[in-house]
Amino acid sequence: MEFTPRLTVSIPCWGRPKRTQRAIEAILNQDTHGWEALITGDHCPHFQKLMDSGWLGQKAQLALDGGNSLVYSNLPDRMGACGYYITNQNIKQAKGKYIIFYANDDLILPDHFSNYLEIENTDWDYMYFDSYLGPLKQPRVSQLAPSRIGHSEIIVRTSLAQKARPHQPKYGHDWEFIYDVIHNGKGVKSESKKTTYHVMHVPNYGTVDKID
Repeated sequence: MEFTPRLTVSIPCWGRPKRTQRAIEAILNQDTHGWEALITGDHCPHFQKLMDSGWLGQKAQLALDGGNSLVYSNLPDRMGACGYYITNQNIKQAKGKYIIFYANDDLILPDHFSNYLEIENTDWDYMYFDSYLGPLKQPRVSQLAPSRIGHSEIIVRTSLAQKARPHQPKYGHDWEFIYDVIHNGKGVKSESKKTTYHVMHVPNYGTVDKID
């Protein structure tokens, strides 16, 4: 029987080898199962080392043992632009009923998937949440407006995400995607007070990490 995930998480990877490993470990530590992780290196030499060493293969087996799926690959050419090409590719290939997004230098708490999967008990096409800005040590109160919400704060029905315009190699491509989502579906902000997605780097404010 083919595995039909409850949730797909999309992760483009470039550089940041230790943070990439941390991001993947955080996925494996989630308190809910039935997810699919699509993790793709942007022609990243560090990511290739994780593949060649067998580290990613071991993590994929751990995911499978838990009733999940971890799929990984490394692009033959670098596409750049904040992983826009990989994001498009992962949206197309997603098998989960819903899709979320995860930057490889950020961190998710163990209840992140279960927090966002509040949407499963509703008829909404998307829900959005607050996140936590590590360098500022404060929540980001999300709003449906440019520069007030990004990939990290939203969960979207995959069938709706697949109808949105493809991401483009320019700043703000996440807002253009979200704009299409909110104008072609129905959604709401969650009443959850949890901030399970931690943004670890904020432009002009630096990063809280001391690892590569």
